[in-house]
Amino acid sequence: MKNLTRRGFVKISSAAGAVLAGAAAGRLEAQTTGFQAASNPGGPRVRTKTRPGIQGLYALCEITGGGQKVYGIAIEYDAVINPASLALDTFTAKVFPSTRGPGNGMMAGPAMGTPGGGADMGSPGNTATRTPRTAPDARPIAAIYTNSQPAVLSGQKSVPGMYVIAEFAHDPDLSVRSVDGDLVSLTQDNSVKTADGVVYTANTTVWDNSSDRGNDVFVRGIDGWEQAHWWWDDSRSAMLEYSIYLPQSFLEKGGENKEYPLVIAITHSGTSYDGSTTATLTDGVIASIWGMPEQQAEHECVVITPRYERTTMNDYWEHTYDLENTYKLLEYMLQNKWNFGNPNKEDRADKILKIDPKRVYTTGWSMGAMSSLWIMAKHPDTFAAGLIIAGQQRPSDVVNLATQKALIITGELDGKATPWNERCVPVWESAGAKVTRPKERLDATLIFPIDDQRKLSEQVNGYLDKGGNITFLTFANVDHMGSAAKFFYIKAARNWLFKQSKA
Repeated sequence: MKNLTRRGFVKISSAAGAVLAGAAAGRLEAQTTGFQAASNPGGPRVRTKTRPGIQGLYALCEITGGGQKVYGIAIEYDAVINPASLALDTFTAKVFPSTRGPGNGMMAGPAMGTPGGGADMGSPGNTATRTPRTAPDARPIAAIYTNSQPAVLSGQKSVPGMYVIAEFAHDPDLSVRSVDGDLVSLTQDNSVKTADGVVYTANTTVWDNSSDRGNDVFVRGIDGWEQAHWWWDDSRSAMLEYSIYLPQSFLEKGGENKEYPLVIAITHSGTSYDGSTTATLTDGVIASIWGMPEQQAEHECVVITPRYERTTMNDYWEHTYDLENTYKLLEYMLQNKWNFGNPNKEDRADKILKIDPKRVYTTGWSMGAMSSLWIMAKHPDTFAAGLIIAGQQRPSDVVNLATQKALIITGELDGKATPWNERCVPVWESAGAKVTRPKERLDATLIFPIDDQRKLSEQVNGYLDKGGNITFLTFANVDHMGSAAKFFYIKAARNWLFKQSKA
């Protein structure tokens, strides 16, 4: 599917779902294109009906470069709702801010080289300067409609169902820091009618999405991942925790007979230490963007993101054994023996996953970019290409990149990644690389909205088409933290990566 946008993907699939719902004459057909389960991985939970009317709420979220954003609330009723009875003032909605501060705690901490710091701004450290708000913010409702599942629909046209979707406005700049948590509340201020004409009158009851197992939340795109996998090597008493995204076609009949590209997406040090496999998927889009429905529709692939228990590299260019364990995991994947899909799901249980050895890629930000550079340099015959966002290495340690393909993107205000890669350029050229390093500083304001990157794509593709095996681009007025929030949304960069293949 060419030229498929983030919102366009939802729109196309939602329209198909609406046709199914109509054909079923009121049967509830699942809409699989909206916000999917993160804390509710099995889909909407079964609620015991205790009273007529509202049964519960779900926060409808998306992970963005600026952190988790709440894009709406799904209000579950006990009966199919008549959309004609709904208006923008039917409900009052509120979103509680994250207790971790702006960006949901994303990459908040000291910089590399500061006390308590690690390889990037995501390192654990003194967070006393963060003073999160706790009072909920009233959130204007921009659209309201019904759906058969707790999910937003791009067309914002009602589908028969028991869910009322109160959707909020979407900021087109996905890098703006979010203060949203995943706790929401709502009151029904005006009457609502069911499809059978039963009236649920307004009342003052304040509903929220908290439950005995945490807040009921759906996060678009995250449900497709299998988290908390383990790679192990008994001979070395080594293990590595990781999450994996399995392509949709692999889950279909015969999927085990197909070879898939593999992306190793290494996140920042803030997802180490007290982090989790969930943090590697929700703390920025470094890994999660590769498994989003619209991305997979254009470039289907397997994605793996490791979760480390420590920072993999420090200021002295020293690394932990986690990097070699990451490569050992990759080696195992290339043996086409992996058959550890969820055994409780028939579409993947015992299926052997096959990887295309000519299309293995690595990417990362900050510590993840440093790790990707190191692995590429140490194993120069493995990767088809690397997308390096705001990471650096000592020039003498990455000479082997001269024979490989890499797209390096940094911010002009990044005081480490930009100058260190500048020092690498003559080293790579002396080793035989053709490096495209323009003097021009690109304009980061062209990244958003992501559905209109025509001018940016022309600029980026223009440099990539110059024939260099290494292209090094820098954006004006962007610092280290800004690069994580913005650069993974550059579609031309992601498209370039998947065009690369080993001979």
